Amino acid sequence: MQELTLKELQNISLELLVALHDFCSENDIKYSIAYGTLIGALRHKGFIPWDDDIDVMMPRHDYERFCRLFRSEQYKLIYYGNDITALAGFARIVDCRRTHYVAERPWTKQESGVWIDIFPIDGVEDDVKMYAKRYKKISRFCHFIYKFRRQNHHISNEDSMYSKFKTLIALLIGLNGRIPILFLKKMVDLEKMIDYGSTRFLGQCSCLDDGPIQFPVEDFDDYILLDFEGYQFYAISGYDHHLKQLYGDYMQLPPIEKRIPKQYWIKFFWKQNN
Repeated sequence: MQELTLKELQNISLELLVALHDFCSENDIKYSIAYGTLIGALRHKGFIPWDDDIDVMMPRHDYERFCRLFRSEQYKLIYYGNDITALAGFARIVDCRRTHYVAERPWTKQESGVWIDIFPIDGVEDDVKMYAKRYKKISRFCHFIYKFRRQNHHISNEDSMYSKFKTLIALLIGLNGRIPILFLKKMVDLEKMIDYGSTRFLGQCSCLDDGPIQFPVEDFDDYILLDFEGYQFYAISGYDHHLKQLYGDYMQLPPIEKRIPKQYWIKFFWKQNN
């Protein structure tokens, strides 16, 4: 099996983003590139040179509509709503035809390859202490669910006996996905408890890298097109304030030692027929 180069991984990720953009434009669904992808558009007019993934965010109502409607002959949408073994609180569009991946704790039991992440954005409390309290509850659910990802691991002869034992225990306790998916659905209900736009702030609670940061709703009022690798994709008009909240001076390059792929612990491969 041949491992994808960083450039090959970026190219397939870009194809996935083009498919998402085309579908959203045809169906009047709002989205914005996010995180490192948004920084890349502003600082590099494309990928951050060492970045290995693409992130997108959508208002909750657009996210749920997207998950209901998305269809593609080339790519697959995988999330907790159509796969009980998909142990993540957000959706992914995946290239399963040409690529696959290897990780100790696979996020889904079904075949998966290069993906892009799609994060829902929800309303959050105006009182930051109340938001932090709810965020802490969401974190507990998230960490509990993550422990069950081992049940998606395909046991091989190379695994140690201890590794095989942990996978077996995860399978038994998790009832092959039935227990963690119940907790995941409870977590999602907790995430979307406050309607988008009903308060002055928004938040991203499905992936817990941000912490309980309140994003002003006006930063998400309008969407503009930004250049990215020769294409144009949508971004929130309040991107500058949004990114400064997350990263500070996001236009400044990080130290050399921090210029590493975010998914360095995951290996992506071409399928044998490619």
